[in-house]
Amino acid sequence: MNNSGSLKFDIRTCGDPANPCVVSIVGTGASMNAMNTVVEGLAERGLFVINFNPRDVCGTEAFKQCEALVPEDKNLMEILGSLFTEDGTLNVDADFYAPYNYFDMADDIAAVMDASGVARASIIGFSTGGVMAQVALCRLKERLNCAVIGCTAYDVMPESNPLKTTAVQELMAVAGTVTPQTPKEERVEKLLPSQKALFEVLDGDPREAIIRKGIEDDFDNGWMDTFGGMNPFSTLAWASWAKTHEEHRAQLRANTVPCLIVHGKNDPIQHYSQGEKLAANTGKAMLELHEHGHILGPALSNDVLMNTISEFIRGRSAKQ
Repeated sequence: MNNSGSLKFDIRTCGDPANPCVVSIVGTGASMNAMNTVVEGLAERGLFVINFNPRDVCGTEAFKQCEALVPEDKNLMEILGSLFTEDGTLNVDADFYAPYNYFDMADDIAAVMDASGVARASIIGFSTGGVMAQVALCRLKERLNCAVIGCTAYDVMPESNPLKTTAVQELMAVAGTVTPQTPKEERVEKLLPSQKALFEVLDGDPREAIIRKGIEDDFDNGWMDTFGGMNPFSTLAWASWAKTHEEHRAQLRANTVPCLIVHGKNDPIQHYSQGEKLAANTGKAMLELHEHGHILGPALSNDVLMNTISEFIRGRSAKQ
């Protein structure tokens, strides 16, 4: 589905357009609001940030455009279900239909830059957004100044078990009970604790207000997961791209775009050894480990790492 130029993306910017530009990449079908704490932190530190909704965010115009192009005889949930093995992993070697893949979504980043009048920029992505940042690193290298990739995997099927954090898992289970029919206040009540836990936001942290506002904005705009936490567009896009993972690894080794890889030693979702592998196998990469979880840690750690990230981007940004 090579249609990046025809899609209508939701695009928001934060910061002074005269400052070096960085594009924020969110993953797993989440709306761009999931990156708001990072986006606002970068803007406060002298960067111009482009935030946008990828094509797999339910309820967006780009999602509806792509959904309309899926053939009537294709049931994406059935296709996705057929790929799961007995141990719960996905058989990416199987022959299956996917409406698009991560190459298309990397091209979307270029389309968003074009729509914003930006010729060159840096990129930042965490978790599955970090995987998409890896793809963009290889696919859009002529348009990138640098990349920041956080808490993401190098292996297509990581063998290292993440740290077990029962509290986070329980909060995410509650968040999974949210449906499109869930009222706004109940939606905030169920989603806010899990997002605070992932970002390690304690009571009194100003980031809580940013996260709350993002959840409310998702509701107001109708940007809601309608698939119960397993968006087939997102998962099939990843699985289709994963078929070419060996080629991707070769491209990472040959990379010439400066890349900062950030990973927490206590990440409950993606073991930090994946960040170490990614850094060791990516050209022009440097590794920044920290002592916390899936994103940038509690307030003090977040501030220190945001300073490091911002300095890395500013120091490698060509004039726009």
